[in-house]
Amino acid sequence: MDFQLAEDQVTVNDLARDIFSRNGDPQRLFDIEAGQDRFDRVLHRDLADSGVLGLLVPEEHGGAGLGLWEVAGVFVEQGRTLGTVPLWETLVGGVLPLVRYGDARQQAEWLPRVAAGDAVLTVAVDDLADARPYGARVRARSGAEPGGAGVTLSGTAVGVRSAHLADAIIVPATDEEGTVGLYLVPTAGPGVRRDTFERTDRGLASDVHLEGAAAELLAEGPEEDRIDWLLRQVWIAVAALQSGISQAAVRQAADYTSGREQFGVPIATFQAVAHQIANCHIDTEAMEVTYLNALWRETTARPPRAAVHVAKYWAAEAGDRVARTVQHVHGGMGADVTYPIHRYMLWTTQLANTAGSGAWQLQQLADLVDAGEQL
Repeated sequence: MDFQLAEDQVTVNDLARDIFSRNGDPQRLFDIEAGQDRFDRVLHRDLADSGVLGLLVPEEHGGAGLGLWEVAGVFVEQGRTLGTVPLWETLVGGVLPLVRYGDARQQAEWLPRVAAGDAVLTVAVDDLADARPYGARVRARSGAEPGGAGVTLSGTAVGVRSAHLADAIIVPATDEEGTVGLYLVPTAGPGVRRDTFERTDRGLASDVHLEGAAAELLAEGPEEDRIDWLLRQVWIAVAALQSGISQAAVRQAADYTSGREQFGVPIATFQAVAHQIANCHIDTEAMEVTYLNALWRETTARPPRAAVHVAKYWAAEAGDRVARTVQHVHGGMGADVTYPIHRYMLWTTQLANTAGSGAWQLQQLADLVDAGEQL
């Protein structure tokens, strides 16, 4: 396996790093968290103007036509500064399914708007059934409109991230024959109600109640388990995001303990502190290599299913260890909610349980290995 980045990937990462760092001032984060929609519109506009929102959009729709390899590094950079925009939700949860399974009309309607920063998409992935083959609790019904046309969805999609902002949601649903498909649901239509609440990371999510809501099946593309495919992309994206979060948290802990003195010397020279930070560094290295392995397998047609569970498991378990240790070595400052380090704990706690906890991922991995899946 070769994880060396190509020139265009390095260019994209550098661009993303510049955008997020310019918009990553902690005071701005306080202001955004105090806002009504918890959405950094300035950052979102910068991402659109620079072409980042169009990375996965085909060229004919105003994008760059790149793939998951290129955009994964953007999620790492977002994690380092905790940029408050629904990035993986829009790109991986929305754009990728449209590119892979949407028809020409659906793509033409939505993809140019995303690339231009004029539309936000998200995806309902936190309330799927517990084991393969994955199910969906939302129900799809065909021929519900006058004349027998159209599809409607009924049920509740729980905890949909940034649904209060979304112009459309990709919703897995089970049809009358028991087949699970991906459906595009515009949020402005009748039959869509969003009950919004604050998450652990101070972002917003919604329980989306669908009562005969108009939807469009994403019916093109390869014949495959589409929920399994979608979840793999989400797990890789979340693992990349957590990798950036943990790397930045460890860097901040190293800087803090190098400058904080007790008994006339930096506390970073104390073995008890140095060993903890060293262990955190090792965890971040493991998180990075496991998400890159999953990404490499997913994008090179190698068996990816076990690898993505390993990546998400490490992101959840090691991410939690890193967040707790980093906050601990900050001492009293780690408990101060006006000091930036606590946000890394909040984001990590939220992501650890996004689309399956570490323990759940480990169980899925055990089932795959028992069935003969390659690691």
